[in-house]
Amino acid sequence: MRRLWTYSDGALTVKGYRLPAGPAEAGSWVLVDQSTGNVHGVVPPGEFSRRFRPVDLFADVPGLATYLGTVTASDGTALVDLVLDRNPFMLANGPQRAARPHALIVPRSHRDGWSSATAQELRACHTAMTLVAAWYRSVDGGHAVFCANDSAPNLDYLRDVEGAGETLAGGSGVAVTKNPRQEVQHAHLHAFYAERARTENHESTALEGHPVIAAGHRAFSAALGRDAVRVEPDSARLAADVSGAARPWGGSYCSYQLGVDGPFWVMPALGPSMDEFNRRLARADGLKAEPDPNLGGAVNLVRPTLADARRLHAAQRATAGQRASFETFTAQHGLNPRSLEIN
Repeated sequence: MRRLWTYSDGALTVKGYRLPAGPAEAGSWVLVDQSTGNVHGVVPPGEFSRRFRPVDLFADVPGLATYLGTVTASDGTALVDLVLDRNPFMLANGPQRAARPHALIVPRSHRDGWSSATAQELRACHTAMTLVAAWYRSVDGGHAVFCANDSAPNLDYLRDVEGAGETLAGGSGVAVTKNPRQEVQHAHLHAFYAERARTENHESTALEGHPVIAAGHRAFSAALGRDAVRVEPDSARLAADVSGAARPWGGSYCSYQLGVDGPFWVMPALGPSMDEFNRRLARADGLKAEPDPNLGGAVNLVRPTLADARRLHAAQRATAGQRASFETFTAQHGLNPRSLEIN
């Protein structure tokens, strides 16, 4: 899983592959360019954590071009940010079609997911979910499907910190965390858009040469497999219950909820239930879900990339259109997207 971590020293952004020096010792690190795969050298034990810090792509959500808004406390404190995925891969996208929204709900202050959230932060999350679900309904009657990421500590990095005799960046001593499925080091909640009925995915048509019919909302059901644990979503003990459920998995988990009021499931980040969720998401969108060697063979959604210039431009147009749609929706309901107070 180490290849999924990204680090930077301010000038060089790399993947860090740790070469263990022993079971309880710091190891040397091989630096690999994240875009080319070229090796940039080796950093000795202890020096890596002094020079490199894990990259957090969501460290400044309001500064992102895809930023939508922020849920705030009554005193104006920012609690949860809303942002669009920069790669809107949802149903009916492609150069000649309008992509569906794929919003992300990101906690402002904590980095390791909802298992450590305060009651106020959880209320802010629910407010954001309710708002996004209502927005999706206004876009051709779409449904919202939610899936969160949470993480266990990056033990390799912490071991190097111990070898260096220093605390983490900022002197907080808090473990930097990451779920194996997320390419950022900041937990977040996905709000997937599901069509209300079966429809053709025009991008898959272009790729496969024949119509691909996506199931939409019908691909999802409220239940999950035997490795998933159901938790009451409106309980004051939600954070503790989620943390307790994930403890046997090393603290790393994903969650699944069909709509705002559906059953809330916690599952291992790598396991049968997560495989099934990705298969459902693929059926809903007319995409593919295949074993991913980077995840040890776990099933992952195959997302169209932005490498093609036409698709990149289509994604940029779609993102601009979705931001405008969200702003119109909030204005129609008398809301200020930059200061959405919790319920």
